[in-house]
Amino acid sequence: MELRIHKSILEEAVSETASVLGKKSLFPALSGIKMEVRERELVLVGCDGELMIKKVIPVHKGGFESIETGACVLPADFFQDLVKKMPGPVHMKKVNGRMMMESGEVKTSLSALSTEEYLHIPDVDGDGSISMDSMDLVELVRQTLFAAAKEGSRPVLTGIHLNFSGNHVQAIATDSYRLAFVKKRLNSGKDHSCTIPTKTVRELLKLFKNTKECLKIHITDQLFKVESSQVTLISKLLEGPFPDMEALLSKSSKVELVIDKNRMMYSVDRAGLFAKDSGNHQIKLRLTKEKTLNISSFSPQVGMIEENIPLIKAPGEGEMEIYIDSVFLLEALKAIKGDDIQLFYNGAMSPLILRSRGNDEQIHVVSPVRA
Repeated sequence: MELRIHKSILEEAVSETASVLGKKSLFPALSGIKMEVRERELVLVGCDGELMIKKVIPVHKGGFESIETGACVLPADFFQDLVKKMPGPVHMKKVNGRMMMESGEVKTSLSALSTEEYLHIPDVDGDGSISMDSMDLVELVRQTLFAAAKEGSRPVLTGIHLNFSGNHVQAIATDSYRLAFVKKRLNSGKDHSCTIPTKTVRELLKLFKNTKECLKIHITDQLFKVESSQVTLISKLLEGPFPDMEALLSKSSKVELVIDKNRMMYSVDRAGLFAKDSGNHQIKLRLTKEKTLNISSFSPQVGMIEENIPLIKAPGEGEMEIYIDSVFLLEALKAIKGDDIQLFYNGAMSPLILRSRGNDEQIHVVSPVRA
């Protein structure tokens, strides 16, 4: 195999595919990047057994010349670092099991493994694809990812649950203490649901955050696939049923407030400074007789803070006093779009529900903490 390629194009492709690989693997081939020169394109693949990323560089895009077809597996970490340090365009040629590389006055070689032991790329076409705008998918998972569990006894909660139904897709993430829900419109009519790992979501965000095109999504019982014109991501799904969260998303409440999002966000951020020493970053929200929202926090070692925020809409009746995790609340506020938010509260030890005013397509739920 032999090719010529611009350094920047190769560096980007290697970075994207190497990001899924661990530092060590029981199988040497899975510690490397599969590189295949075809007549009209260059294909790079990185795979750790759970997640695979494929990058295609077509000849017609410029910056790449296919000289001789062939394939090999190169050590990912070393190859990535080496490409970064090359002074310019790179000429690569496989000779006797080694990849010879030249760039300017630099000449080097790398051990090139056979592709025979490399994992086969699975077929994930399923019963057809779902089309979705790349920016919508990125926004959907970005606004829910933070609420997923970091670890725990229920692995299914360490991912984002996607539910495609009719002309909508819903994303839900929860760690049992808070929940993030986002809904987007689709042109597709296919019904599917799956739970994708947070590692997959983070790679998806990196790969498609600057992409502006229609993505194709395929789902089977075990795999999730999303592809653009040049990048394909395939991931194993998390097993097990995702809990039904419909009851938590109800609008029914004893108290409903409307408040300026930024004022509340800055106030919660300030109060959180005094809650750093508590295990659950506890602050207190209280509806005053003057119909303002009082946000306060107290630390025996540091001191206290208290602030009253005027309401855009105050309840006619009802009381509200809730202790809540300031970190969880702040993350929810930052994720919500819009200038004004609605707060719903249903009494002692019930969760606080947050929505963008007049928008049911984004809901956040934060459970109270004990005082």
